[in-house]
Amino acid sequence: MFEAHHLQHNITSGYIRIISSGYQLPAFWAHPELGGPFPGLVILHDQWGLTRHVRTQARRFAEQGYYVIAPDLFSEQTANSEQTAKILIHQLGEAALSHVTTALNALHTHHKCNSTIGAIGWGMGGYLALRAAVYQEILRAVVTFYCLPKEAITLAELRMISDPMLAIFGAEDELCPLAEINALRTTLDSIHVDHEVIVYEAVGREFFNDSREGFHAETAECAWNKALAFLNLHLTDDTADPPDSGEFRPGKVY
Repeated sequence: MFEAHHLQHNITSGYIRIISSGYQLPAFWAHPELGGPFPGLVILHDQWGLTRHVRTQARRFAEQGYYVIAPDLFSEQTANSEQTAKILIHQLGEAALSHVTTALNALHTHHKCNSTIGAIGWGMGGYLALRAAVYQEILRAVVTFYCLPKEAITLAELRMISDPMLAIFGAEDELCPLAEINALRTTLDSIHVDHEVIVYEAVGREFFNDSREGFHAETAECAWNKALAFLNLHLTDDTADPPDSGEFRPGKVY
C-alpha cells in the first residue's frame, strides 16, 4: 500500500509457524527485504481473526521499517458472525496470553529485530496488548484500539504499566462508554506513564476496519498516522545521522 508521506521498504510477507515448547503457532509475517536490524511489532487481531484487513496492517507497518508478526490466535479460523466470534474466543481461552508471549519472544530473539518491540491490537487484540503491557518487560510501546481494561484487568495491575501507551476510541462505541474512557485516562495520568487517549467524534466501534460497516476512511487514516507516529517515536532510533552524499545504509529511515 503506497503511503505518500512516508519512506517505504520493499517487503516480504507470508504465513509462518512459530515453534514453542512443541507447539506450532500459526502466524502472518511481514518484514523489509533488506537492511536491519529493525524494531519489532506484534499485531493482535480482533474477534474476527487473522483476516485480510489484519494482514494488510502487517504489511503496512513492515513497509515502514518494522519486523512484524501477527499471531493467528484462532488457529486458521475466522469469524463471520458475533456468535462464531464468541465460540472462537471461548475456544482460545487462557491460551491467548501464552500465544502473545510466543510471538513476542520470536521477535525478541530474531537476528533482524533490534529487540525494541511494540504491540498493537484492536478490540480483543487491544485487550491482549494491554495485558502484555502489564506483565511483559520486553515491550516498549503499546497501541490499543477500542479496548478498555474492564473487570479482567484491575486498577492495581494497570498501574504496573511502564510502557508508553496510545489508546484510541470512537465516541459512538457503546462498548466503550465515555465515563470508562475518562477513568482509563485518569488512571494513566496517576502513574505518570507517557500516554495519549484519543476519542474520535461521530464514529463507532471498528471505524478502522475497512471490511466492517462501521469503517470511516478519513478517521481511519488519521488514526493510522497517529499510531505510526507514536510507534516511531518510541521504537525507532531518531538519533541516527543521515548518510553522506552517495552513501546508502539499508535499514535506516531518514
